[in-house]
Amino acid sequence: MSAPAILLSLLFGTAAVMTVALAVAWLHFGRQKHVLTWTASYGVGILQWLANAGGFFLQSRLLFIVTGVGLIASGSLLAIGIRQRSGRPLHIAAFVVPAAIVSLAIALAIGPMGSQIMQGMIIPTYVGTLLLVSALSLWPRDRSLTPPEIAFFACLLAFALCQLALAVSATFIRGPAEGKELYRAILGLFMPTIYVGTAVAAVLVVAGDLAQQLRNQMRHDPLTQVLNRRGLDEAATRAIAQARRHGRALALVVCDLDGFKGLNDSYGHIAGDQALKGFAGLLTLAVRRGDIVGRMGGDEFGLLLQDTDSAAAADVMERVRAEVGHLCLPRVPGGQLRASFGVAELVATDMTLEDMVARADEALYAAKKQGKDRVNIARSAA
Repeated sequence: MSAPAILLSLLFGTAAVMTVALAVAWLHFGRQKHVLTWTASYGVGILQWLANAGGFFLQSRLLFIVTGVGLIASGSLLAIGIRQRSGRPLHIAAFVVPAAIVSLAIALAIGPMGSQIMQGMIIPTYVGTLLLVSALSLWPRDRSLTPPEIAFFACLLAFALCQLALAVSATFIRGPAEGKELYRAILGLFMPTIYVGTAVAAVLVVAGDLAQQLRNQMRHDPLTQVLNRRGLDEAATRAIAQARRHGRALALVVCDLDGFKGLNDSYGHIAGDQALKGFAGLLTLAVRRGDIVGRMGGDEFGLLLQDTDSAAAADVMERVRAEVGHLCLPRVPGGQLRASFGVAELVATDMTLEDMVARADEALYAAKKQGKDRVNIARSAA
């Protein structure tokens, strides 16, 4: 088997495996838009490499044009998927219009009036620029790159540089056989490895996203979208350690809805779920970024307020308490919701979250005994 046949077989096989792997990931793990777009990108790659093989062995200009259009479409879909995953604004026309112009240009370059220099420069220049912009789009705005993202970023950057190197080497082409040595060397030695590496890195990114999604599901309450008890315990361990390390205040609030069982019995569980979601949303809006909100079970919630003593935490919860009765929920009659709050501050003898919870629970129980719908501070910090 000739070297071109081996090379094309490798690229075709990579595109086929990637299409199947990404299609399975899309079908079974959340059906995310960017995964579907990447599936389409490698699906186009299958057709593109088939056309490339046909064009090479049959010396068909039409199949070479199809190959060029396929390269442009595949690269554009990969870039669109990266944009979708990053959550940045996406304007399809910004990809479709340039792709159409470049496709027309490559059709003219491969035609009788074109030249091999144009053929060698147009697609690598466009695809290289597209991949370079895509690599920059991959970079998140509010966090550092994960290891799979770093690998994908590096592969995209290498892919872009390799494409641009192809474009530069095309300027040395002087005839049907003259000046093609550098172009063929880059195409044969580097492109297959980078293409396969980019494909593997894309799969790693999808797998990493899935792992992060599963971790979030393990730590978050599906109804209210705040942390569950496990997530709250883990966050509290870090918050307590940080408060001790820097000598800062930390307050825990344990709260629940007054008469929640009666609400469920009178208006149904859908109304109860709406009350829980509304209450959780109110708690989340009341605290600052960096503070922690979690559902401890049933209608009981826990909040960790960093750099906050018990008096300041009670002031915040007093505002929440006043707003609970004004929540507008479709299945809950107005004015039906009330809540009670128990506040405890981190003290020297607290070793775990449970130590703080015990005192906050006592304060909450005292608030219930005093008539509910109130904020009470644990005696040790009062």
